[in-house]
Amino acid sequence: MISTTYFRLFLFSMLVFASGSFLAQTATATPAPANEEDALKKVTETKLSDVVIIPDSLPASELLKRAVNWVKVESNKYVKASGATTGSKVECSITFFTKPKELNPEVDYTGKITMKVSVECKDSKYRYTINQIRHVSKSGQTNGGSIDNVIPECGSMNMGDIVWRKLKGEAVKDANLVLADLKLGMEKASDDVPKDEW
Repeated sequence: MISTTYFRLFLFSMLVFASGSFLAQTATATPAPANEEDALKKVTETKLSDVVIIPDSLPASELLKRAVNWVKVESNKYVKASGATTGSKVECSITFFTKPKELNPEVDYTGKITMKVSVECKDSKYRYTINQIRHVSKSGQTNGGSIDNVIPECGSMNMGDIVWRKLKGEAVKDANLVLADLKLGMEKASDDVPKDEW
């Protein structure tokens, strides 16, 4: 009789312990990704960013005017749009048009590569940031999406790994071209702007 009482007490305490541990786990559970592909898609954001210190002692207003002039000047390599100035910051979006270089491409990713450029100005220095680099196809069937994706938005069946890497390399090359143009534009004085010929 005593052994059955101990057995019942032991069984009851185990049930209380087990139910308490199950209830404690439901409150702290984190949601799992929908599938493995979503978990692998995004790693980190590719961003070109640095602070450039000007050897001449220039006020922030002069650097801001230079950045605004750079946004206004048109380029025949890419298109600038949505130029905006807020306080000591200038932003715009850049668009490169891209298409496969082959005659009969494996994947027709004809479309555009877009990126956001921002320049923040302070006395004798400025910080540039080029981020949100994306590929959007003209057809909509072979969108690469953000170049940070391991697998393109359209999926690896529509765009193979080699083509996606080539397209990401082209996007980074385009971002470096914008960076070189920006640095050249920031070296020009704000009153050294070509006059419009009507």
